Amino acid sequence: MDETRNGEPGHMRRTAPALLALFLLAGCGTAAPTVDLDDPMGTAGDAVGSIGAIDIRDAAIAPAGDAEDGIAHPAGSDVELRLVAVNSGDVADRLVSVGSPLAEDVDISGEQALIGGSTLLVGDTGSAVPAGAASVTRATVTLDDLRQALSVGPTYPVTLTFQRAGSVTLELPVDNPDRG
Repeated sequence: MDETRNGEPGHMRRTAPALLALFLLAGCGTAAPTVDLDDPMGTAGDAVGSIGAIDIRDAAIAPAGDAEDGIAHPAGSDVELRLVAVNSGDVADRLVSVGSPLAEDVDISGEQALIGGSTLLVGDTGSAVPAGAASVTRATVTLDDLRQALSVGPTYPVTLTFQRAGSVTLELPVDNPDRG
């Protein structure tokens, strides 16, 4: 039989510190992710998101060569998107459409398929391909005939629709022109 001290059984004296340690350690994995502000890829501030087995990162609107009066892309111009989509699942998927209230039309060209474990690079991402990617495909997505001027600073809605995973709307910034 366990001894008691101050009316508390011995097993409680041994269990309570272990439970406290477990409780304190449980929060260790919940720290906010760090962002490298010196990252030459321009990922600080780029949009990220997930839908089903598809993870999207480094998503942004391509930068302007010269921004005049704070306008990166004037109304009526065409602009490319940049993003990396990774299919972390085992089932193939496909980028079937991209839409935005910003553009009269959206053009998708290149390979849109994402087999399980593969990576789709859209535009000139400058991003490293994840280690262990089954394959890498490339596509171009262009927002045609912008309905409004785009500035550096605000974000703009763009919806990506995948055949199996579904749709996700991201708020994309105009990318850092020094990303190159």
